[in-house]
Amino acid sequence: MTWEWVLIRKNCTGCAICVDVCPEEAVKLARDMAYPEPRAGKCTGCLICVKECPFAAIEVRKIHSYI
Repeated sequence: MTWEWVLIRKNCTGCAICVDVCPEEAVKLARDMAYPEPRAGKCTGCLICVKECPFAAIEVRKIHSYI
């Protein structure tokens, strides 16, 4: 199963809680970045980041493959 990590920028404060709680290291935030970004192919859909984000700034979606 493939998952897509999506940031809702208007809600994001750049606090990096999502980076800290992700057990798969699927989210990165470098010093020179204003917002976190997903690491391609790493999200497993556990939703910990969604539950822990106090600003409702993250969506995790299942990507359907019809191949």
